[in-house]
Amino acid sequence: MPNELAAGHELVGHRRPGLVGRLPAERLVELWPRAASRVVKYGFALELADLQPPRTGIFDGLKIVIDPDVPFEMQCFILLHLFGHSVQWTAPSLAAELDELQNTADKGRFMRALERYEYTAARFGRQLLDETGLLDETGTADLDRWYSDFVATDWKYVERFYQTDVIPPWEECLSEAARPVEPIAIPPLEHRRVEVRYAF
Repeated sequence: MPNELAAGHELVGHRRPGLVGRLPAERLVELWPRAASRVVKYGFALELADLQPPRTGIFDGLKIVIDPDVPFEMQCFILLHLFGHSVQWTAPSLAAELDELQNTADKGRFMRALERYEYTAARFGRQLLDETGLLDETGTADLDRWYSDFVATDWKYVERFYQTDVIPPWEECLSEAARPVEPIAIPPLEHRRVEVRYAF
């Protein structure tokens, strides 16, 4: 894995996540407990723990773990996004959608499958954001914009990594005025342990 000597929180620090969406800190403080509560209500455990670099968050179908050294804004995004991925791996109705991601040797097909995979996870995360009730409150429309910009930035980052096998500078991946991420209903889940996957 590239940059194995760097700690996960050091890699994220290079991302300067405060520049993505420029969300005021009070919005994040409102978001975290409500999103965490929804994650737990969906049956996933949530844990803060020191992770091996370059991991910033991991999930295994039963729980989501986030490195507490990661800046708070990034923790909020990782929570929403890894919730989306957890849904993908535990919803029986989505099993077929994971096949191409896991079983194609063609790089072009894999990248297209990866983009679908990432944006589907983002849509489930956006649904969770809806379910916090924050988007219905006055003055919180910036959360929607923040999340969409973060999703677009994250995709640029992931895409460049898979194309180059090098962790790119986060600043070069920043997106502004990204297309809105549309929520999608959470399907029935069957919680089971899956292979550990991670954000970096």
